[in-house]
Amino acid sequence: MKSSPKKTKYIWVISDGSGSTAERVLQASLVQFGHEDVKVERIPDVRTSEQIKQIVNTAAKRKGLVAYTLVTPQLRKEIATRANESNVPTVDLLGPLLTTLTTFLAAPPESKPGLLGELNHHYFQRIDAIGFAVKHDDGHGLHDLRKADVVIIGVSRTSKTPLSMYLAYNKGLLVANIPIILGMDPPSELFKIDQKRIVGLTINPDLLVSLRQTRLAQLAHADINYGDARHVIKELKYSHQIFRKNPKWAVINITGKAIEEMANELCSLLINKSA
Repeated sequence: MKSSPKKTKYIWVISDGSGSTAERVLQASLVQFGHEDVKVERIPDVRTSEQIKQIVNTAAKRKGLVAYTLVTPQLRKEIATRANESNVPTVDLLGPLLTTLTTFLAAPPESKPGLLGELNHHYFQRIDAIGFAVKHDDGHGLHDLRKADVVIIGVSRTSKTPLSMYLAYNKGLLVANIPIILGMDPPSELFKIDQKRIVGLTINPDLLVSLRQTRLAQLAHADINYGDARHVIKELKYSHQIFRKNPKWAVINITGKAIEEMANELCSLLINKSA
C-alpha cells in the first residue's frame, strides 16, 4: 500500500533587515526533520503594519508558519496579535533574546532595523579595501589606479604601507601607494586621476636616516646609500620638488606622528579639498 504524498508546508521568514540570518537559523533547524516538502519564503525589510497584515493573511490561507526577526517592539506586538487572531503559528527568533540581553546588560536595545546588515556590509567593505591595498602597494596595480579613494606617495620608509593598511581596515578606503624614487618621474597614471585624491608624505631627514639605518641592519644586501644622510636629503628635496609642482596634492609631515594621527589628518585634508 502506497503512502500518501506529504502535503507541502509553507514557512514565511520575515525581518526588518535582510532576513538572511533568520533564514539560516530556520534552515539549520529544518535539517533535523528531513522534511523535503517545505517551502520557505524570505521577506526582508518589513517595516509597516500593512506588510504584516498581508503576510499573516497569506499564511492563514495556506495554513503556514511565520518565523520573524523584528527589532521594533511595536511590530513584534503587531504580528503576535494578528497571528493570534488568524490562528497562524509564529516563532519569534529575536524577541526573547533581546529581552534577556536587556536584563543581563541593564540597557535597552537600540531597536534599529538592519543593524546586522550594516555590520556585514562594513565588514566586507574593509576586507575588500585590505585586498585593494595589498594589490596596490609600492606602485603595483597602476592600471586601475582610478578606483582608489586615495593615493599615497612618498620616499621609502615614510609609512606609506602601514598607513594604507590602517585606512583600509579602519576606514574601509581603497588606498594605493606609490614610491618616489630619486631622479625618476612619478608614473603617468598618477596624473590621470583626480589630483585631489593624492596625498604626499614627508618626514624629518634625521628621523628618516634613523629609520633607514635600522632597516639596513635587518637586510643582508642593500644599497649603502639607502641610509646615507646626504642621499636621504637629496631624496626628500626631490620629493618636495614634485609636491610643489602639484599644488592640488595634500602633503603631510609624518614626523613624530602615530599612524592613527596620520590617518585622521589625511581624512581631514581629503574632506577639505573635496568641499
